Amino acid sequence: MTTVTRLISCISFQFIVLLVSSTTGLALEEDLKVTSTTHVSVFPQSGEGDQQDAFASTELKPDLALTFDESWQAIIAPRFRFGLTDPEYDLLSLDDLYAEYVSDRFEVRVGYQTHFWGAAESANIIDTLNQKDFAVDFFDPKENKFGEPAVRLRLAFGENQFDIYHFSYFTPASLPNKVNRFNFFDGQLDFSDDPIYTHGDERLRQQVALRWDRTIGSADIGISYFNGYEKFPVIHVRPGAVEADTLYYEMQQFSWDLQMPVGNWLLKGEALFQDTSLGGTFIADSVTSGGQVLRRNLVPKNHTAFVGGFEYTFYGVIGQSDIGLIGEYLYDSEQRLDAVAFRPFQNDAFGGIRWAQNNAGDGELLIGGIVDVRNQTQVWRAEYSERFFDRLILTANYDHINAAPDDPVAIFDNDNRLAIELSYSY
Repeated sequence: MTTVTRLISCISFQFIVLLVSSTTGLALEEDLKVTSTTHVSVFPQSGEGDQQDAFASTELKPDLALTFDESWQAIIAPRFRFGLTDPEYDLLSLDDLYAEYVSDRFEVRVGYQTHFWGAAESANIIDTLNQKDFAVDFFDPKENKFGEPAVRLRLAFGENQFDIYHFSYFTPASLPNKVNRFNFFDGQLDFSDDPIYTHGDERLRQQVALRWDRTIGSADIGISYFNGYEKFPVIHVRPGAVEADTLYYEMQQFSWDLQMPVGNWLLKGEALFQDTSLGGTFIADSVTSGGQVLRRNLVPKNHTAFVGGFEYTFYGVIGQSDIGLIGEYLYDSEQRLDAVAFRPFQNDAFGGIRWAQNNAGDGELLIGGIVDVRNQTQVWRAEYSERFFDRLILTANYDHINAAPDDPVAIFDNDNRLAIELSYSY
């Protein structure tokens, strides 16, 4: 969907909401919150090719809730981002733009929506409903998702909650181009604007999902099913090509997640089985990350994956502060070393420490790293955030990458980064 089309859709939706409220005579309550965020990233090491050594962007996100009565609500929350150093970072995203009806037994939501599945700290491998925004933060994009046009029906039966989703239109990934430090080809190649799909309906291929949630004792348990496209594409470079192609393959995913507090412990886990047979095969000559030309099926094999671990919290260690120790293990049964499907964390351990100050500004420091058990590739992050004057939030993080030459993460080996964000809400 083009920027102009998205803008027209946003304006049209607001007009319809106001028209309905005026013609039905429903009492209208408005709640508007606007968040402005400025982001600056600096890379100490020089980039390759056309890659920039720093970038800056500013983002504006209005969040308008319109409540008509106890049952009807509309949410209008687009996201506008402007690249201060390069138009690569310009964005208009309809993150949440929906109408919702709520009753005691069921809810119906229609429009652009963002959702979250998962429980783990290091990676949420089952979170497959929304496309993620990789332009600003490739390794932690879960806070920046693109809304997907969908219908969600939520049913409540006692302690059981069932969600049924239908997605009518697919959003391709927004992958980093040549100037972006997270470009897959060290600033040498852009991505084609014409993705490849394994289904003849391409972006109009209908997608569905089901989810069951329940709390049993202290454990929050979820079981999910998804039938549609894998959100992150297979990256395909044809011999002699001046652009990289992206291939979106069909799959069905069965997944499970758990979060359970036990005293000072918090146990977390996610697991999935992905059946890729829906996508058939896509045989092509492809240039690997090592420069070899191979003819092969680009659709990944059926595979399983899981991530699980714990967080143990020491309360009141320094005054009112809490210290949390985090440990997790990540596994993927398809041990691919090339960047074609880019599932880098296949046999890795994650460890981290969280310091929560529990002060007026909710200050928090998290330091953690993922280490490959096989080749010792390391991805580290230190992140601090705190709120000041009730409305201003400062976030700073430093990423450090030390990758083995044969690891998919090696393409980011010179992309250590210091990033600072200032967000103001009013």
